[in-house]
Amino acid sequence: MAKLGLFATLTTIVAAISFASMSEPSAGDACKRTDFNTELVRDACKAGGQEKAKEVMKAFNKEKGLKSCNDCHTKLAPTYELKPDGLEKYEKLGGKIVKKDDKKDDKKK
Repeated sequence: MAKLGLFATLTTIVAAISFASMSEPSAGDACKRTDFNTELVRDACKAGGQEKAKEVMKAFNKEKGLKSCNDCHTKLAPTYELKPDGLEKYEKLGGKIVKKDDKKDDKKK
């Protein structure tokens, strides 16, 4: 009888852990920026915060052959300030820039 109780307890614990791991992940820390120049970062920040933005930018860098975030940024976390030509480099590599009208719409939301 004691073995059955122990089995039931372990089953309950495993089920609780499984259920907790299936829940939706948190968005993490929000992005510090509120005015976005790129669609990639804007969308990533909305979807998953700063961690998601870092993830998609690292993937973009790898895909485009950039070796360092410092190719376009003067400072990294938490504000990720761009070099004067950083946005231009991003666009030349195929990145999509947020249109002025889209920026206005984002601020209204």
